[in-house]
Amino acid sequence: MKYISFFALFSVLFVLACQDDDYNPTRSENITTTIQFRAEYDNTNLAIQSATYAYPTGAELKATLFQYYISDLVLLAADGSEVGLSDIELIRYEDATADNIEERTYDVPSGDYVGLRFGLGVKPDLNATDPSNFAANDPLNENEFWNANARYVFAKIEANADLENDGTFDTGLSYHMGSNDLYTTITFAGNFNIDGDGDPQLVITADMLKALSDGTNTFDIADPDKQRVHGGNQAVATEIWGRLVSQFELSLQ
Repeated sequence: MKYISFFALFSVLFVLACQDDDYNPTRSENITTTIQFRAEYDNTNLAIQSATYAYPTGAELKATLFQYYISDLVLLAADGSEVGLSDIELIRYEDATADNIEERTYDVPSGDYVGLRFGLGVKPDLNATDPSNFAANDPLNENEFWNANARYVFAKIEANADLENDGTFDTGLSYHMGSNDLYTTITFAGNFNIDGDGDPQLVITADMLKALSDGTNTFDIADPDKQRVHGGNQAVATEIWGRLVSQFELSLQ
């Protein structure tokens, strides 16, 4: 199996804000292309509710929800143009009977590409929209929002923890993050070709553990003040968000 990991670059919204005007979903000579979004925990497939995971502090976790929004998903063509794939997507893992893969299918012009880019979260112009303007099953509704001041929940990490190692997962962890200040653009640089003949599988991987612990700094889930983030307590949200951004990977398989 061919496996190539791409180098990721991160930038906050104001650095690349001018590129929003270049977002162009118009396509021609299209090849049907599926992008896989995979969820992991410590480099293993994430299983909602059905698996027990070790946490670096010695506690154990059972994941109950892992989800995030992405905005302006684009492919970066070798000729300098951009191919817009999607304005907004909600990637969600919450079903104990489902696997750890979400797939989205797009029409992509054949050609050479040098990268992929998306914004993690809901970009400000969409974040300012009223959820009631959208159907209940639209990504910009689905009850994934707060009030008009905070608006959409960009990402959620939820789990039940066994802090005492007594076999009882009785501590709920719930991290709901979102604000215009958190919105971050992620760019992956790497070369690939799409021509309809043996095209690579594009895989975007997010690791739930790496959003909480990067191997150097580990989020203190035993601290009662750090067990819930729901709109407020954004200092805690920012700490998690930085790791969430940096752990994304794009690979070709």
